[in-house]
Amino acid sequence: MNNKSKSLYYSFLDGIFASIMTGFTMNYVVPFGLVLGAKNLHVALLNALPQLFSSIVQLRTAEMVDKLKSRLKIITLFVFLHGISYLLIILLLFVPREVRILWFIFLTTLSSVLTSIAAPAWWSLMSDTVDKDKYGEYFAWRGKILGFVSLVSSFIAGWFLGVIKDKFTGFVILFFSAGISRLISGYFISKMEDIETKISPEKAFSYIEFIKRGKKSNFVKYVFFVSLFNFAVFISAPFFSVYMLRELKMTYLEYTIVTLSTALAGLLFLPFWGKTADKIGNVKVIKVTGLLICLLPILWIFSKNFFYLILINGFAGYVWAGFNLSTVNFIFDVESQETRTRCVGYFNFTNGMFIFLGTMLSGWLATHLPALVNESKLLTLFLLSGILRTVIIFVFKDKFYEVKKVEYVETKDFLLTVLGVKPVLDFSKDLFYPLFHRLNKE
Repeated sequence: MNNKSKSLYYSFLDGIFASIMTGFTMNYVVPFGLVLGAKNLHVALLNALPQLFSSIVQLRTAEMVDKLKSRLKIITLFVFLHGISYLLIILLLFVPREVRILWFIFLTTLSSVLTSIAAPAWWSLMSDTVDKDKYGEYFAWRGKILGFVSLVSSFIAGWFLGVIKDKFTGFVILFFSAGISRLISGYFISKMEDIETKISPEKAFSYIEFIKRGKKSNFVKYVFFVSLFNFAVFISAPFFSVYMLRELKMTYLEYTIVTLSTALAGLLFLPFWGKTADKIGNVKVIKVTGLLICLLPILWIFSKNFFYLILINGFAGYVWAGFNLSTVNFIFDVESQETRTRCVGYFNFTNGMFIFLGTMLSGWLATHLPALVNESKLLTLFLLSGILRTVIIFVFKDKFYEVKKVEYVETKDFLLTVLGVKPVLDFSKDLFYPLFHRLNKE
C-alpha cells in the first residue's frame, strides 16, 4: 500500500467518526435550541453567527498553511479543538437556566469556527491525495458510505431523544458523545501523509484582488452565484425545523424520519451524481439541480401530510446531493495546487457571509412577514425563498462555464434525465430502467 492509499484509508476512518459526530448534531442544533427556550431571533443566531465567524477566519487559512508549511498540522490541531468544543457542552449543566441558550449559541459558534479553519486545508490536501480524474467517483463513493453512517447515527439520536424523559440531559449526552467521536476522527487524520504544498509568493493575492477579478474570472463569477444562491436558500433553511416541531407538532421520531429521508435519498443517488459530473461536467449538474432546488421550499405549501413531507424531503436529498457534490468538485477543476487553499478559503468566506446575511434576514422575516400562505408566516417565508432562488438561477445561468473536456448534453434533455423521464445518459438507463420500461409499454 503506497502513501496515498494509506492516507485515503486513514481519511476514511476519520470520516467514519466524523460522520457519527455529524449524525448526533447536525439535525439537532435547532431542536436543542427550542428545548432551551429559543425564540425566532435565537434560531437565526444559531445559524447566522457560526457562518459569520467561520467565514472571517477562513480568510487567514492560506497564510497559516504558508507559515507552518503543513496542511496536516493545521487540520489535526483544529479538528482536536473542534472535538473539545463539543465536550464543553457539559458546562450547560452548571449555568443558570435563563442564559443556557446564549451559552449554547456561543458553543455552537466556537465549534463551527474551529472546524472551518481546518476545512480549506483538508479539501486542498484531499484534492492532492485523490486522482484528479476520479474526484466525482471517489467523493461520491466516500459520501455514500459516510452518509450512511451519519444517517444511522442521526436515527439513533432521534430514537434516543424520543425515549429519554429529560430532553435537556439527552441533548447534552448527544453533543458530548459527538465530541468524543470527533477526537477519534482527529487521531486518524493525524496518521495521513502530509503532502508538501507548493508555495508560490507570486501567486498569492488578497481577497480584494480576488473580488476585482470578478468581471473576467470564471471562478469568481461562480463564487458569487453559489453565495447568492445560498443567501436565498438560507432565507428559509433555519426554519424548517421550527415549522415541523412548533407548527406541525411533530414528535422527535417523526422529525428525525422526515429529515433523514433527505440524507437517505442523497446517499442512494450519490454514485449517479458522481458518474454524471465526471461525464458531462459539474456546471451542467449545478445548473439543473439548482433549478429544481428552487421548487423545494414551495412544495411545503401544499400539504402538511407526514408521508408527503417525507416524499418531498427525499426529492430534496436527491437534487441537493448533485448540487453539493458538483459545487465542491468544480473548485478542484478550476484552481491549481498553489492557489487552491486560498481560493477555497475565499470561496468559503464569501459563501459564509451571504449565508449569514440570509439567515439574519430570515430571523427578521419570520417575525414580521404577513401570514399570506395558509395563515403561516413560515410558509410565506418558504415561498419567498423559492422565488429568490429562481431569480438568481436565471440571472447567473450563462455567467460561468465548464473548464474540463466533457460530453455535451442538452440542458433540457439532462433535466428530463434527472427527473427520470428520458434516458439521455447510458448509466441513467440502469438507474431508471423500471420507469422507462413502463413508459415505453404505455
